Amino acid sequence: MTRSAACWLVPLLLVLAGTKAAAEPYIALREGLKCSTCHVNHTGGGMRNGFGALFTQEEITPLLEEISEAALDFSADLGPSISVGADFVAANETVAGSEGRDRQNTFAIHSGNLYVDVHLLPGVMSLYFDEILAPGGAASREAFLLLEGLPASGYAKVGRMLLPYGIRMWDDDAFVRRVTGFNYDNQDLGVEVGFEPGPLLLALALSNGTQGGRDDNAGKQVSGVLSWWHERFVVGASVAYNDPPGGDRLVAGPFASTSLGPLTWTGEADWIAETSAGGDTDQFVAFTSVDLWLRQAVNLRLAFDYHDPYDTVAEDERSRVSFAADAFLTPFLNASFVYHLRDSVPQDPGGNANGFGLSLHAHF
Repeated sequence: MTRSAACWLVPLLLVLAGTKAAAEPYIALREGLKCSTCHVNHTGGGMRNGFGALFTQEEITPLLEEISEAALDFSADLGPSISVGADFVAANETVAGSEGRDRQNTFAIHSGNLYVDVHLLPGVMSLYFDEILAPGGAASREAFLLLEGLPASGYAKVGRMLLPYGIRMWDDDAFVRRVTGFNYDNQDLGVEVGFEPGPLLLALALSNGTQGGRDDNAGKQVSGVLSWWHERFVVGASVAYNDPPGGDRLVAGPFASTSLGPLTWTGEADWIAETSAGGDTDQFVAFTSVDLWLRQAVNLRLAFDYHDPYDTVAEDERSRVSFAADAFLTPFLNASFVYHLRDSVPQDPGGNANGFGLSLHAHF
């Protein structure tokens, strides 16, 4: 696809999504709440803070309402200065046969994370750990020192962290997360500063640019996000630049969300420009979705992903249409299903294989 055609596709996606939409953080986008309202990490993801924990207990009407009454007796606080949290996702996935490949079905653990938040100086300084316990062996996803209470509702953190970029959606396989490289699988070591006065959010990070691996050069990656949060809409933009030996990489793009009644729309588009000894590569990715919130407990989603890996090559695009439902069974347990319709070039059997998944997500 040519660059001019890609430029026309962005507004087209936004128009098509005007019926409303959203990604996994649909509650925050629907309510116009910044990530830091419900999460210890100011840019979202990971452990929920006190408000985030209470939100699912008091603002959600779970389908298993009678057995959920005891949820108010649960506390994740180990003491006045230490609290814990967790995410555990077990799933069953089916991938249809494609291009000579047999149909596959498997049970899997998508996530098994334990969070610890230690308030060394409450409201001022804390230590935060996000440890991956499953699947596979134990590993650190985030571990940083967090300073809060800075001017302009500012904060600073140093250590291993998820970098600020785009919408912090749960689905790492969405093209806007997988292709840009800013997802839950990739972290980096560095420092981040942010400011959240009123409806504004500005977060900037300086990191090694090695996704947490060994750093053997003086180059650094800069990434950041600027957004405006309103009760009914969110608009923002992200940018990241990395200059490792042998080439450089620039990623940038806007995102937005708006709500009308039970409907929420979300969209993001990103351009990736890479330079290396082998030549220049320009890519384009986009995501849009519509969420319908029902009975204060059930969310229905229709989403569309798009990826153009080479803007100078015609008809090399990939796409994915997703139908999903997510229901709060209790304040701490969600049940979900998703069906993916995939389309890619003939040489990509996996990109043409439709899939279906069921999952249970326990969290606190």
